[in-house]
Amino acid sequence: MTTQPMVPPPGRGRPIPRSLLAVLSLTLVVALLWASGSVWPFVYSEARAFARWRLQRQLADWPGMESEHFVLKYQPEDENVAAMVLDTAEKAYAVVTKEANFIPLCKTLVALYPSAEELNAVFGWSPQESALGVYWGGTIRVLSPNDWVGEVDEDLLKEIFWVAGPMVHEFTHLILDYKTDGNYPRWFSEGLAQYMELKYCGAVLSASSDLCIARLYSIQDLDSFTNLDDEQLAYQQSLSLVEFMVETGGPEVLGKIVNSLAKGSSFGQALSAAGMPPLATIEEQWLDWIK
Repeated sequence: MTTQPMVPPPGRGRPIPRSLLAVLSLTLVVALLWASGSVWPFVYSEARAFARWRLQRQLADWPGMESEHFVLKYQPEDENVAAMVLDTAEKAYAVVTKEANFIPLCKTLVALYPSAEELNAVFGWSPQESALGVYWGGTIRVLSPNDWVGEVDEDLLKEIFWVAGPMVHEFTHLILDYKTDGNYPRWFSEGLAQYMELKYCGAVLSASSDLCIARLYSIQDLDSFTNLDDEQLAYQQSLSLVEFMVETGGPEVLGKIVNSLAKGSSFGQALSAAGMPPLATIEEQWLDWIK
């Protein structure tokens, strides 16, 4: 008996494994985006989505609670404040999305940590470092008010967590990040977040009026925000610069800048589109303004 070679029928080739198809498809997408100059937003967005997914997996065993726009994960000892944290997050959502004219496509993941030690451990911070909240990788991490507010009645706790807590600040970071796909200087994000805090909560950690003029960083230095020796000064300067932009450019200037950044413009181009002078000129004018 004559055997026939095992060949595919006419017009049919060897089937391509699904894993290879996925790799080829991703390669094609990246190539097309690279050709159009849009590869960075795509890669940044995918990396952020992966970081969010990874945190979801890590917190899978934590108790959870959801609201219209948020998913909260917390430890059992913080069940007494979980609903209040969600309510505050929704309040922040209302004001920040209205200002930004931007709504995230999915619910925001918020992780509530019972102690500063546990929050610090996530980022490898020393005991001397602290934060009430952190935005990173498409998610918001928050230090439980049980750790830093103390025993107060429920109404006062809500007020303290709104005024002194991190929700408006961190959610502003998130909205700016999602709207622009990471296309912004770090100092502008910090200044904008504090500006929103001051506008809607009435307080910030350190006022721009406390600036030590003799020790100021240049705006170029502020681009290396996390590597600066005096972080508090960097925060103060960032807020002061944003306040100066609003005073000289009008109340709509921040929205115009962010909208241009969302279209892929450089920060200098975004300033120009908003009717502002170059950054070097802004720095000179700002230095005169704060004296």
